[in-house]
Amino acid sequence: DSRDPAQVRAGNERVIRPRFADAAFFWDQDRRQTLAQRREALKSVLFQAKLGTLYDKSERLSLLAGGIAVQLGGDKQQAEQAARLAKCDLLTHMVGEFPELQGIMGCYYAQAEGLPAEVAVALDEQYRPRHAGDGLPETQAGRALAIADKLDTLIGTFAIGQIPSGDKDPYALRRAALGVLRIMI
Repeated sequence: DSRDPAQVRAGNERVIRPRFADAAFFWDQDRRQTLAQRREALKSVLFQAKLGTLYDKSERLSLLAGGIAVQLGGDKQQAEQAARLAKCDLLTHMVGEFPELQGIMGCYYAQAEGLPAEVAVALDEQYRPRHAGDGLPETQAGRALAIADKLDTLIGTFAIGQIPSGDKDPYALRRAALGVLRIMI
């Protein structure tokens, strides 16, 4: 408990105002380019040396998510579109400064661009569940993309021999496997 709550509030405001100003600046700067326009730049971002770039991963995700969406009774084209755009927000200033917003900002940028609602929401839902007890994807495109993303990481990482050990799991494969199971159940 502070004896002077007004001083505490003023100090907090002094710290948070520049962060909000940064966020507003990043929002404006990032919106000068669409998510689709950022896609080509994914070719220069390495996902994993033996598995290729984020562009390569997004191509695999598009094929996987489309097929999974059909199996789930969802819209194949929306799932494929979401998958192609899934990693594009990683190249924005906002996510660069606030990495915990990956997916969330993809959703906001997609909404601002007027993309279909299910595509936009899928960009956020691809990372669900993020942790134990987290919510699951609610849209068909989101479920398809989340399953595709996790399966791509799991299968690709095992295929190149990067199997997790008792104390090492650098690609969070256990969490990915549990996520796929939770979504499927």
